[in-house]
Amino acid sequence: MQQMTPVRSLRKENRDTASRLVLVEDDENVRRSMTMLLRARGFQIDAYRNGTEFLLMQGQHGGDCLLIDYKMPRIDGLELMRRLRQQDDRTPGIMVTGFYSETLRNRALMAGYTNILEKPSTPASLIEMIRKTLN
Repeated sequence: MQQMTPVRSLRKENRDTASRLVLVEDDENVRRSMTMLLRARGFQIDAYRNGTEFLLMQGQHGGDCLLIDYKMPRIDGLELMRRLRQQDDRTPGIMVTGFYSETLRNRALMAGYTNILEKPSTPASLIEMIRKTLN
């Protein structure tokens, strides 16, 4: 008789082998919903409330991909990425913004972002952008 592995164990195994994402988002509801969505898809998530909080822990993040909001208090997403690049952190990053424009896109790419994602976005487009950035 074949013994079946519980579904919960399979999910944990997938999560343990998944990419680690770092989310920096000041809106608590957006941060919570993105974290839940991405964990449900098997990603490991480290979430931070703002750029300052992330910079305090940044040396320990070990993330495979950064998801950073553009509009945040004190340090916006552009300045945060500039600081990371100055510290020689080359982790690929996605800027997430509700203020998309071609000018902002160009500024984001110049700051060191790999991609930019306009919000609101669908879960499928978020996952697709993450996979594209990781590859």
